[in-house]
Parts: sequence; structure tokens; C-alpha cells
Amino acid sequence: MGVSWIAEYRPDARETVIYDTAEPVFLPDTLTVLSWNIGYAGLGDDMDFFYDGGKRVRDSRRRTLENLRDIVAELRKADADIMLLQEVDCDSHRSYGIREVDSLRAAFPGYVLSFAYNYRAWWVPIPLRSPMGRVGSGLVTLSRVVPLQAQRVQYPSAFPFPVRLFNLKRCLLALQFRTADGDTVLIGNTHNTAYDAGGMRDAEMRFLGGMLRRDAARGVVSVVGGDWNQYPPGYTPSPEELSNEFFVPQAVDSQVFGPGFRFAYDDSAPSLRYLDAPWTPVPEDGEPRQRPQTTLTDFFLVSPGVRVLSVRTLPLGFRSSDHNPVVMRVVFENTADAGSQ
Repeated sequence: MGVSWIAEYRPDARETVIYDTAEPVFLPDTLTVLSWNIGYAGLGDDMDFFYDGGKRVRDSRRRTLENLRDIVAELRKADADIMLLQEVDCDSHRSYGIREVDSLRAAFPGYVLSFAYNYRAWWVPIPLRSPMGRVGSGLVTLSRVVPLQAQRVQYPSAFPFPVRLFNLKRCLLALQFRTADGDTVLIGNTHNTAYDAGGMRDAEMRFLGGMLRRDAARGVVSVVGGDWNQYPPGYTPSPEELSNEFFVPQAVDSQVFGPGFRFAYDDSAPSLRYLDAPWTPVPEDGEPRQRPQTTLTDFFLVSPGVRVLSVRTLPLGFRSSDHNPVVMRVVFENTADAGSQ
């Protein structure tokens, strides 16, 4: 306990993220953005997870590397301009110390990679029979366009002591860009609290809403995507989606964002499967088992000045992660109008 307290990760409210230095480039009028929680390449279709009512903490090293290769291949296929990734490990016991951030940097040399920790713990002592151990993980944003700046913005939510020593410090990874006509665009990558009673997620939404409203008042256009661990306005979950005693998504309070902000999601396909059991279980008795419940927690928020052209959840069958990626195409209306005159 003493070592964990001394080594506790204590981020500032805002921190500039160090990324590959280059001259900023104008953001194009039309943009394809992808969001994907890659589950540290350790939560493929063969896994359950103890936090969700399963038993396991990590997969084999071989399968983790296989998942990571599959993730890279799918990202290349998607060919998005900006990729918002969550749960990317850089030095964790659960992923065998594989430096996934470095692997992504090497796999996408034509992109600028920005990284922000949201989980950094010297030792996570649970579950007792097989502790999660050391964790270093966070958010990665890969961008073909060089940003003006990249910042880690700390959310105000926090677990009480001593739980906070072993838990996540949630944040927004915010990149700022400039368009050819001088507009400022914020692209945010978010991964919100999951295992709380709801109050922490509410605090995070109030904070984010206030920040984006202030930005909009200054003329900043914004796009935020990620794993919200909530379901978007207009989506009605089934009773089964809300029946897991370990993880219960809640509705996003859209009122905190104000007029003109809109949520973009694909309600025709789930983006998340629960981890109380493997997605493709191998029953010992030969009897088929019901697959885990699925739901929708991965989506985008866009401000006034952004028109959504399309949004689609890619049907990858949860092969390499417990989430499926979501791809959105947008056009910045002011920039497009200016360019057409």
C-alpha cells in the first residue's frame, strides 16, 4: 500500500502531450474518423473478464500478439484520417509488457501518434488469485494531419482512497487543428468511467459539456469520439442490456452539451459485448451456450458546424477486442461553404 501511494499517478489538470514534431497541416474539409476500444489486445472472442463477472485477467501472449496484428490489419483496411483508440497498453502485466503504443507508431509511419495515460498503476492487487499487476495504458490518437497541439485533459471524477491507487484516472485526449479558412477544430478521444454507480460518469459529462460549450462560444468546432460506457440519446437498451450486475451502462445526459450538439451512432449493430463469458465459448458438455449480451457504448458527439455524412459500426464479430470499431465521415460546413464560393 505504501509503495502504491508513493508511486501513485498524479496527473495535472492539463498536460501537453509530446508527439512526433512536425509543422502543422490544415485539416481537410471532409474527414473520416474511427473510434475503437482495442481492449489492450487481450479481450478477444475467447476471453471473459473478472470485472464483468468472468474469471480471467489476461489471455496468452500468443493470442495477445495475434489480436494486435489483427487490430493493425483492420485499422489499415479502414484507412481513416484520424483514429481514436482506447485501452492501448505500453507496459502492462496483462499484455505481457508488449509496447502496443510503439507497435502502432511503427505500423502507421504516415500518422502523428499522440498518447495520454488514463491507467498507470504500480500494482493492481485484484483479483487476489491472479492479480492484474502493473498497468500502463491509455488513449492513442493517430492522425494523418499534424495538429497544432495535443493535450491530456483530466476529468474531475475520482475513486476514493485507497481504491484510486489501483484504478483509472480518466481523461480526454484533445487535439487542436486549423482549417484552411482559419477555423479551429478540436478532435477529442474519450474513455469514460465504467464501474461506478453513475455519479462519476455524470461528473465527466458535466465537465466535458462545459468545456465544449466554452469552446463553441469562441468559435471552436469539435468532434469527440470514444468508449463512453454509456448509451447515446435516442437509443433504448433492452432489459437484457441492463441486467448485468457488474456493468450497467447509463444514458448520456445530452442537456449538459447545449443546443446544436448532436450524437452520431449506428444503432443497427452493437459496438460492445459483455465479458461475463467468452464470445465463442467451448462448452465442456457439448451443449451450446448463449452468447454474452451486446450493447452500444461507442459513438461520436459533434458540435454545430459539423455535418455527419455517415456513421457505421464495423461488424468484426468481436474477434480481437470486446468492442467493434465505429467509423464516421463528416464535413466541416463553414470550411466547405467558404471553399465553394
